[in-house]
Amino acid sequence: DDTISRLKVQVGSDPADVMLIIETGDDLPPAIEVDLPVSVNFLLSDNEPVNLIGRSHVVYEVFDRRFRVTAGGFFQVNLEVAHILVEEVLHRLDLRGGETILELFSGVGLLTGFIAPHCDLVVSVESYPPAVTDADENLADLDNVDLVEGPVEQVLDDLDGPFDALVLDPPRAGLSKDALGGVLRLRPPKIIYVSCDPVTLARDCRALVDDGYHLVEVQPLDMFPQTYHVECIATLVL
Repeated sequence: DDTISRLKVQVGSDPADVMLIIETGDDLPPAIEVDLPVSVNFLLSDNEPVNLIGRSHVVYEVFDRRFRVTAGGFFQVNLEVAHILVEEVLHRLDLRGGETILELFSGVGLLTGFIAPHCDLVVSVESYPPAVTDADENLADLDNVDLVEGPVEQVLDDLDGPFDALVLDPPRAGLSKDALGGVLRLRPPKIIYVSCDPVTLARDCRALVDDGYHLVEVQPLDMFPQTYHVECIATLVL
């Protein structure tokens, strides 16, 4: 159909859990029929999902947790490396119990779900409403997670802390100037920065180092095999 500008195929942990996500240039969903056991969802220009056929989400499993991801939401594309990512973040946090953790760009709760059992409280910030709804369901068994919906820049202005560590996984553009300013105001003693773009990671780490942080290490992960893209985990401390 020539009205379709983008078509995304998303497959959950169960290979039979298949979802098509359609975008058009005019916010009008195309007339569509399917002869396959797939779900079909439509994304408006503001990324609001509209369910057309079947379910509005797929389900991923990472270790012992299930994560519902609604059309338009973000999840790591490589499940094998997602397991490694979780382990590496937990290793670098080195939680002993009793800590208060701030997580920015928390999505549907992938990292939150594994951090929360090892600390006192996780304040989890996400701007995309369907992802917050998913996280609320995905993390329903955890009573020490405070989900906050809103732009990171605005939420940071309202937070006082103190936080023992910050975990963040921003989009490719990295931290905005206001978000960076909010992080520097809170000054958590440890930052675990997950990034899919080494260029913006380097830019933001430079700004953090210039303001007193020490860059301990940057661990690359081959999240996107046979491409030039690379996921990185940077650890910074005061």
